[in-house]
Amino acid sequence: MKSCWAILATATASILTATVGIPSSALASGLVFACSAKDVIVEVSRLDNKKLRYEAYNIPTNHQRPDLAINGGTVERKPNGDTLYRFRNKNYLYVAIKDNAYGRVLVYKNNKLIATKYCGDV
Repeated sequence: MKSCWAILATATASILTATVGIPSSALASGLVFACSAKDVIVEVSRLDNKKLRYEAYNIPTNHQRPDLAINGGTVERKPNGDTLYRFRNKNYLYVAIKDNAYGRVLVYKNNKLIATKYCGDV
């Protein structure tokens, strides 16, 4: 059974392809991380070209267009089982952490931690 995030991602991709003309090759082929936290929804997807994409939607949202989108992240799997998805946007670094719990998102500015968002903390 597909999660509601996977269904929503598929529907969003179809709408973008049909109405905006974004090529389907540039759209996500698979959601690898989803986080609903206080004030934000964060999604990390693997695009058809195998690159990662970070999308953040400020709450409230209609989930039609992300407030922040970054392509070209990196992934690291830690020995403890955590998976870290890192995305750089100028002097900001966004790290989505998929762990055995709900997960979290860390935001750094100039290498200083400025925000921690815990998934499920809505």
